[in-house]
Amino acid sequence: METGGREMDFNQVADKPRAVCIPFPAQGHIAPLLKLAKLLHFNGFHITFVSTEYNHTRLLKSRGSNSLDGSPDFRFEAIPDGLPQTDDSDATQSIPSICESAAKNCSVPFRNILHRLDDSTSSPTSSR
Repeated sequence: METGGREMDFNQVADKPRAVCIPFPAQGHIAPLLKLAKLLHFNGFHITFVSTEYNHTRLLKSRGSNSLDGSPDFRFEAIPDGLPQTDDSDATQSIPSICESAAKNCSVPFRNILHRLDDSTSSPTSSR
């Protein structure tokens, strides 16, 4: 694998620590955790940043459509929050509603991401 002019073999990639970051899906929680994720990445971690589809869309809108494009060892994933779609992408979701809905709807998609990550870590042919 080529990274920034350096050749890396699978064992070097597999030895890097991994962090999965999942912020509470409310305003004021995403940006600070994203900053922490970037610091961890800078210090050698593979990062998977998981947010709700609603907040993922808002993040893209606020930072630009290419803002979440990055290196193969810093990935973004979106999971459904279970709330109805809204036409107003600037609306803030109700905290009680998001708490209740996330508790009911986010665990299975989140577990699926963790299983995918686990499978990709054990496979030398995975694309990161």
